[in-house]
Amino acid sequence: MKHDRILLDDRQAALVERLVQSGRFNSTTDVIGYSLDLLEQREAEAAQFVAELEKEAARGLASGPAVAMETADDLISAFRKRR
Repeated sequence: MKHDRILLDDRQAALVERLVQSGRFNSTTDVIGYSLDLLEQREAEAAQFVAELEKEAARGLASGPAVAMETADDLISAFRKRR
């Protein structure tokens, strides 16, 4: 496996150091590995969200032509008249 150097800013380095010193992680490598696992999970969740959004958009487009809706101003005006 190729190993690259990772440069952390002061805030990131302090966080890694605190996590290792707390005993929660055994090493910087463990912190970075855990972080990458979280990033991978979030990327998968984002990809799933986009896929579902695209699916719903396609479903909406396939449902027929768009119909005009009331504007927000029209809805607010109607609401105020009912009060």
